[in-house]
Amino acid sequence: MSENTESKFIRLACYAVPFLLVAYVMSIGPVAALVLDSKGDLEYPQYMSQIESFYAPLEWCADKSEYVGNAFRAYIHACNGTVAEYR
Repeated sequence: MSENTESKFIRLACYAVPFLLVAYVMSIGPVAALVLDSKGDLEYPQYMSQIESFYAPLEWCADKSEYVGNAFRAYIHACNGTVAEYR
């Protein structure tokens, strides 16, 4: 690999990795809006195990920090159009 190609790859990685991490975190809201109805009940229970597995790191962070957990639930409720209940 030439120096120029290497530097382009490193620059791409430096932009892509943070962007993909933010996209991953922000994607939980629209997914919750798709699989939950306005009462918070599951519309598509057949997808729940895949969704829980994919978002397990976010759930873990939400369980470890009260602030992160409240922000996490508020974001999901805002995307779903329901009222958030805080602990």
